[in-house]
Amino acid sequence: MSQPYPEQRMEEELFFHTIERLMWRSISCEKVGEEVHGIDVDPEEEPVKWRLVRVQNQIRLKKEFGGELTYAHDIKSYQVQQNGQTLVFELNQRQRIVQCKRKVSF
Repeated sequence: MSQPYPEQRMEEELFFHTIERLMWRSISCEKVGEEVHGIDVDPEEEPVKWRLVRVQNQIRLKKEFGGELTYAHDIKSYQVQQNGQTLVFELNQRQRIVQCKRKVSF
């Protein structure tokens, strides 16, 4: 089995870091079909629904009122599994387990 190029490994680490930050700010997250849906509660803004989707060989974050960010490109394999509030992201044979962290406060 060949080792990924350093650039690919860096992109995977950036993807996982970005996912972890998103989940830390989200009050809900769930796998819906092949997508992951959630609600981001950035302290500076109103809550915003988001979807994490695969588009061909890219993973994109799509926000409710527009706006789209590419979180990763040149994806060879991508899979998400859910067990309760825990999500397992697998990207190019590397894996990370995350949970929504933010508690709802009124």
